[in-house]
Amino acid sequence: MTDPNAPTAERADSLEGKHERSTWIVLRENPWVVLFCLYAQIGALMYGFDSLILSLALSMTGFVETFGSLVNGTYVIAAYWQSLWNAISQIASMLGSMSAGPIQDGFGRRAGFLVAACLSAAGIAILFSASSPGAFLAGKIVNGFATGLISTAGQTYVSEIAPVQLRGIALSGSTFFFNIGALIATSVALPRMSIASDSGYKVLFASGWVWPGVLLLLLPLVAESPYFLVMKNQPDKARRMLGRLGHNPSETPILLKEIIRTHEEERRRMEQAQGASFVECFRGVDWRRTRIILYCYALSPVIGTSFIANAPYFLLQAGMSSSKTGMMTEIGIAFGIASSLITAYAMTVCGRRPLLMFGMGLSTVIYTVMGVAGCFPHWSPALWVVGIFLELMWWVYGPGVGPGLAIAGEVSSVRLRAKSLAIGITFNNFFSAVWGVVMPYLYNSDEANLGGLIGWIFAGLGAIMLVILFFELPETKGRTFEELDEMFAARVPTRKFRAYQSSAGAGAGGCAEGS
Repeated sequence: MTDPNAPTAERADSLEGKHERSTWIVLRENPWVVLFCLYAQIGALMYGFDSLILSLALSMTGFVETFGSLVNGTYVIAAYWQSLWNAISQIASMLGSMSAGPIQDGFGRRAGFLVAACLSAAGIAILFSASSPGAFLAGKIVNGFATGLISTAGQTYVSEIAPVQLRGIALSGSTFFFNIGALIATSVALPRMSIASDSGYKVLFASGWVWPGVLLLLLPLVAESPYFLVMKNQPDKARRMLGRLGHNPSETPILLKEIIRTHEEERRRMEQAQGASFVECFRGVDWRRTRIILYCYALSPVIGTSFIANAPYFLLQAGMSSSKTGMMTEIGIAFGIASSLITAYAMTVCGRRPLLMFGMGLSTVIYTVMGVAGCFPHWSPALWVVGIFLELMWWVYGPGVGPGLAIAGEVSSVRLRAKSLAIGITFNNFFSAVWGVVMPYLYNSDEANLGGLIGWIFAGLGAIMLVILFFELPETKGRTFEELDEMFAARVPTRKFRAYQSSAGAGAGGCAEGS
């Protein structure tokens, strides 16, 4: 059994086995951890489902007739309502993300799941029964708050229960479940597009009740995070939770002492601070960690998820039928699912940083091609190039976002993890809200009508992000939280993270990278 104050060599020996065991062995040894991580990712599935549900409903006759007004013999939903529904929902998600930190730190990680599930169920009820744009907006606000809360709660929980070898896969798994949620929404909506009555869109919203229902049904079986219980000075409960997570009884005392030691070392470094506040995330070493988290959560807007979601618009403008456009959309989402699975495996071999640099580089190249196509607006194949390449961008979503989510869940200190991730996801929601409002004005024919020229905007953002990542993004593959604490405290340069030999354990290997 490893003593918290043991010499450095003994501490390294206690972690050596963790570094040497392969991912697949650890996967087989921790079935309960895997199941609990899958449970936590229901939030990402909800977020993916909710991200497409409005755009799908806007294509349904019953929805437009219920919430629109008659203009020149045709029902039209005012543009300002569409912007409000998108923007206010993202702002509500921001507030939900920010509330996740205090809720989780005060009442536990499971409390975040409980509150989010109840709010989501209430929000969906409002959406289902709404008969006016204002009532529908109220439903979007409540459900948006819930999705922001559950997204943050899920990432915090996963980062604390997953073993070192599984942590990257488990955290990046949110991209997989986001795509699954989007695919489910599309699959439910497409067969109902021709239904003119309100039952067409109401079934779409009602299907969203499945996710909070599953969360509430399984919540009594879910173990609380041992890290939270140690922070609350409840080591006996933490030991029992380690057992519920499926850890071998002979390993439980060692794991508990490592958690206690990590917490105590962080507490000693912050002993002059008055508790773990949001302000601490922007001070000293923790500001570097928060900065990295912000970059990681900026990746999704930077690769243009708001632009990718509008691929059907360009395909329809190019002359593709609505049925084939729907099929292309499903194919694009399937690309995203395959990409996230491939990325999860590649991270176990190559690490996070090289994959992220590759994904962002590929995004920049694809958007450059779109930008070139946009320079020839009167060339008929140009719209086809833009639409098809936007669908291909789903392939980029895996390496361009997944590894970043893994790093974001790993780099924050244990004491500030819930708050740091809340800040990151809030920033993501804010960035996405801005693009959600701006995007229609960039491509609508009665506004800027940039078409494929929008590609130059995202190509430029991608190039800037590549430079930032090169200098700021560390490699965290195979590192324990204790090692990462030591490395940040020692102010290890970004590109020396991979080779650094910490006193808590050997550095993790992986694919070589050129930087």
